[in-house]
Amino acid sequence: MASTVSVSRLSALLTLGIVVMGSNSFVLSPILTDVASDLGTTPVVIARVISAFGATTAISSFTLGGMIDRVGARTVLLVGATTMAMALVGCAVSQSWGWLALSQAVIGSAVGVMLPAIYAAATASAPEGQGARILGRVISGWGISLVLGVPFSAFLTDFAGWRATFGALAIFATVALLGFFQLPRHDRTGAQAPSISSTRALLIPGVIPLLTICLAYMTAFYGLYAFLGDHLRTTLGLSAGQAGLVVLGYGAGFGLASFADTAVDRIGPARIFPAVLLAIGAVYLLLIPATQGYVSGIIAAVVWGFINHIGVNIIILLLSQTRADARGALMGLHTATTYSSVFLGPLLLGALYEPFGFQTVAIVAAAFLTGGSPIAWRIRKL
Repeated sequence: MASTVSVSRLSALLTLGIVVMGSNSFVLSPILTDVASDLGTTPVVIARVISAFGATTAISSFTLGGMIDRVGARTVLLVGATTMAMALVGCAVSQSWGWLALSQAVIGSAVGVMLPAIYAAATASAPEGQGARILGRVISGWGISLVLGVPFSAFLTDFAGWRATFGALAIFATVALLGFFQLPRHDRTGAQAPSISSTRALLIPGVIPLLTICLAYMTAFYGLYAFLGDHLRTTLGLSAGQAGLVVLGYGAGFGLASFADTAVDRIGPARIFPAVLLAIGAVYLLLIPATQGYVSGIIAAVVWGFINHIGVNIIILLLSQTRADARGALMGLHTATTYSSVFLGPLLLGALYEPFGFQTVAIVAAAFLTGGSPIAWRIRKL
């Protein structure tokens, strides 16, 4: 793949895809209150829309992930971006939370194969010993979406309503679609051997422990993130735009951490993984007092984003390096696990948020990360 498109240009195109998908994935948190009010329901019910998106993303990536190695990233991304753009228009004209959930479910079915295709293509294109750096450059798209896409959407909601936000995302998805036409036509993300199914990829040694950590890691993240905006607005009386600035802080930290990716390559991702998990758990506990103030909330979000970038990078890198000929299937399993967490996080931690508040959510999220650290230590010893 990298032979027909330079690594830097390939990284830019793949990052663009992450930016669009990331903007959609994160946009509902800061505007949750507005969407719920307009559709005549509660923020907890609208959080189920996030769960619908997560469920279909997980199903799609698990069932179709192995296809990526056969048809190539270009085909997957072109079809996926077209589907996503049309479904985002459906979000913009939704008349009920069920309609919105259905539209997000369609987007999830596209993202489920687009995301692992992007990760597989990024890791396949990386020169020897530069996996964390190249992958970090691509996943910085999540930070860009949080720094630019989500705050822009929150401010747009303040001025033009939440429907305009999804309309703007549909336009950005169309721009990404045009960019994907530049990808080579007959690319492959893995080795030349026949592709391996997601079920067979589960049997590869080390995969299940990594996916277990991924499930705990992402359930904690998405469960806490889903209610962060509502917690800040309720506690501090913020507008959607002001809550979006806290998300911007997270995205800034996430993006800045790309400068640390070279150090991850040098030290070794498996060696520092246990410490990274414990550090993120500590940040979740820090968010309890930090979100009692606006400035302290932004600062804590920057730290959170910085450490979280490193953790996400390590999980993807360790999985993708397990077997080159199963890279597409492994990235499909990663995406399936991640978006199972998008489904589980708001549901499980939402059940705690309504009766017990944000503090309990943060404590449980920290416990998930702490529990994953011993597993990461065993991986380190392999």
